[in-house]
Amino acid sequence: MPPSFQSRQIPIAVLLAITIFSGVVHGYLDGRWASQDARIEQVDLLTQIPAEMGDWRLMNEKPLDDSAQKLLRCYGSTTRVYQNVNTGDNVTVAVLLGPRGPIAVHTPDVCYTSQGTKTHAPRSVRSFNTDQGKHRLWSIDFRQGGERSPSLSVLYGWSSGGDFSAADNPRFWLTEDLYKLQVAGPITGSATKPSEAFLKAFLPHLEKLIR
Repeated sequence: MPPSFQSRQIPIAVLLAITIFSGVVHGYLDGRWASQDARIEQVDLLTQIPAEMGDWRLMNEKPLDDSAQKLLRCYGSTTRVYQNVNTGDNVTVAVLLGPRGPIAVHTPDVCYTSQGTKTHAPRSVRSFNTDQGKHRLWSIDFRQGGERSPSLSVLYGWSSGGDFSAADNPRFWLTEDLYKLQVAGPITGSATKPSEAFLKAFLPHLEKLIR
């Protein structure tokens, strides 16, 4: 005897509730309902990053390109190139503020490998301690073209307003917004990579703007 409509109501209601709940959870994790207006002050602070820090000087600054902006849905961002006045080394730094979901899931190992580079070794954690904080960033080196040795160093991590962290799953942090910091620079064979030297000068300034 086929089940009656009434007997089907409970399974249908349960399925509907699960569907709605999963949609709400996904939307929350993706930052779908986050308001940009509430972040204006935070976004404005990113414009206050200094043009000169120790041996490093700002060479140029450019906005996030349209495709990246659409993908990450940033409230605000800055992408800059700094040069060391003593060595001539250039590094590129990006600071992004946006909804937790999109900001958390796009990592350099995905982005750079899609452009033809290859990771040289598994990522590791680098520590950068300042007077105000203890930052931990992922570090990963890349080989470009047919190189046998890595020539590009990238460091990155996330913050919800405090120290930057080399997190595995920042998408599940109990916060609506995330900052993402990413620095890329050459590997020159010197004892300290330019990207790491830059961060030592940069982080004390940045942490004052995001706390």
